[in-house]
This record gives sequence, structure tokens and C-alpha cells, in this order.
Amino acid sequence: MRILVTGADGFLGRHLCADLFQAKHGVHGIDRDAGDLTIQGVADSLIGAWCPEVVVHLAAAVGRVLSEDDIERTIRTNVLATAHVARACARAGARLVYVSTSEIYGDQGERVCEEDGPTVLPHNLYGLTKRWGEEVARLYAPVGLQVIRPSMPYGPGLPVGRGRAAICNMLWQAETRQQITVHRGGVRAWCWVGDTVRGFRMVIESGEPGAWNVGRDDEFTSMLGIAEIACEIAGAPLSLIQEVEAPANQTLVKRLSMAKLRGLGWEPTVSIREGMKRTYEFVRQFDRDGVPHHHHAEQGATAS
Repeated sequence: MRILVTGADGFLGRHLCADLFQAKHGVHGIDRDAGDLTIQGVADSLIGAWCPEVVVHLAAAVGRVLSEDDIERTIRTNVLATAHVARACARAGARLVYVSTSEIYGDQGERVCEEDGPTVLPHNLYGLTKRWGEEVARLYAPVGLQVIRPSMPYGPGLPVGRGRAAICNMLWQAETRQQITVHRGGVRAWCWVGDTVRGFRMVIESGEPGAWNVGRDDEFTSMLGIAEIACEIAGAPLSLIQEVEAPANQTLVKRLSMAKLRGLGWEPTVSIREGMKRTYEFVRQFDRDGVPHHHHAEQGATAS
């Protein structure tokens, strides 16, 4: 298939493009430098130039914390840009694969969320704008539409620091001997990025319309357990860990059904401990300020 991927320079975008390329698909990735998708006509131009059969729309403002920093940007990026991409897909006759998030389900406690099940109001703007993105995708590009809802992907390539992914942050904090703040009662089933994008590819290749959860429904681990594994891998003392109450805008427990995805023959292959070990090798490049060590070396070379 000829597949166009927006947000190709992002964490999931880079891994997905590599997986699709390895599977012998024709892949073209675009990101911000190709044009601003919130501007009318840009999506039409980019899709018209490549003539894809499928458009995977990954470009988004991501994250519960960071999305609140600039409300207007989050809405424009996650809703307006999606509307332009969806309309452009419909005009070009390309199938849209919209990458949403498990956050759209809202806080449902111990309930297992299925693709056609109920949703409640998300705690945060990120989840809400991605839900709006689903709606505009259905409005403008309903033919063959696939909506993918990834849950807790992790792996090398994610940055560290405020508002970033918990696993990378905890490994970085353990490595640099910083305090590791853990939200009491938090439980997740994290999914290795390679398993995640393989799930994306299998959904795309199936061509079956509708919504799809992509993540894990097993190996649930508490946030405290993740912090303890991070300390073990980094050889750091457990005294770095401090448990606190979770903020009001965070879902404590996420449980999603993967029965539909498993029906395609998908199975996870990388355990949380093995995946964290692999991620640790990437995270070790960051100093206490979250700056890659090679950046300091480059600055030193420039100064000399």
C-alpha cells in the first residue's frame, strides 16, 4: 500500500514508518517542516502530491500536562488539523486512519473499556480534543475510516522531563538520582513501542473499519512497581521514590479490552521488565537537566 503518515518525526511516527517500510509498504512521512496542517489547503496539497491509498494521521499535540499549557494550540492541532486532513482524504479518495488515544474513554475505574462501549468525559483537554478529532474524522471521512486508540506505548525515542511519559521519566530520574514521584493507586498496562506499531500495521492491513484499541490487557503494573523496577535497573536506591496522591485530572486505572486486536493474530512480545531495560539504554543519554550528553560535547566543539 501507498501510505502517508503525518507526524512522522514523532515517537510513534518514527517507529511506525520503520515498521511499515520493513513490511514492504510504500511509506511517505511528513511533519511540521512539510507544512502547517491547521491551515486550509495544506493537507490537500500534501495528499495530492503523494496520492496515497491510506493516510495515517498521527500529528498531534500530545500529553495530559503539556496540552494544558497552550489550550488554543492543542485545539487547533488536534481538532482543526484533523478536520482538514479528513476532508482532504475524502476529496482524494484515500482511507483515513486516525490515531486517537485511550484517554477518550475517560475515567471508568476498573471497568474494561471496549471499542463500542460507553465513554465518560475525559479529565483533561488532551483526551477531549482527541475525542473531538474522532468526531470530525467520522464527519468528513467516514468511508473505510479506522480509529486507533493506543494505550501506554513506551520505548526509546521519548524525551524526558515535565509532562513526559512515566517510564522514561522514572528511568531517567533513577539514573540521575532525582526524586521519583509516584501517584498512589495508579495502575497501567504499558505496551512496548514495537508491539504497538505492529498492532497499528495489522489494523491498517486488515482494512476493517471502526475503532481499535492497541495496547496491552495483561501484565498490569502499579506506578510504584514501575518506579521500583527503574531503580533496580539503574542501581538506584528505593529511597528516591516518594508516593503522593494523584492529581484530580489523572485517571488512576486504565483497563482496555484487546480482544478485537487479538482477533487479528496480534500478541505482545516484550515484557515490561525487558522493555524497560531497552529503554534505559536510550534514557542514559540525558543529564539531570534532560539534555543529551552529546549536546554538551557539540557545544564544546563549537566553542573551541
